[in-house]
Amino acid sequence: NHSHGHGHGNPQAQFNPRLILAQIISLQAFHYFLLGILFQINHVLFATTVTVDRIFTAKYLDVWSAIGWVDNAAILISSILGSILLVFI
Repeated sequence: NHSHGHGHGNPQAQFNPRLILAQIISLQAFHYFLLGILFQINHVLFATTVTVDRIFTAKYLDVWSAIGWVDNAAILISSILGSILLVFI
């Protein structure tokens, strides 16, 4: 029995561009959702502002300040959680 495609012998693992696109969109949505939650937690605990530029720019990612590390930690935690989600999505 010779398998065709990219599945390496698994008929369920065929190339599916719609699935890949859905996975990319899902991971991006979960990443920014988790990042938003983490920034809300930082707002409550450390009185940081919650703004769009804090989420989408590197303006606040300062390794030489304590508040910068609060944002750095939020990014790192969100990325780690995203890598765990990658297993399931």
